[in-house]
Amino acid sequence: MFTAKVEMAPHGENGTRYRATVIHADEAGCRTHAAMGFEAGWGVALDQLVAMVKRGI
Repeated sequence: MFTAKVEMAPHGENGTRYRATVIHADEAGCRTHAAMGFEAGWGVALDQLVAMVKRGI
């Protein structure tokens, strides 16, 4: 189990600052998620979000 905090804020004229912070319940859960590619998954999710915004969804 984990808690995720996602923050978005204006950045420059046309940009958005995106910050994702994750707090795992314990170290074992953190290691398990890391082994599953947890960190890379956040990047994939962000890419999908950007694509949706660009399509106007």
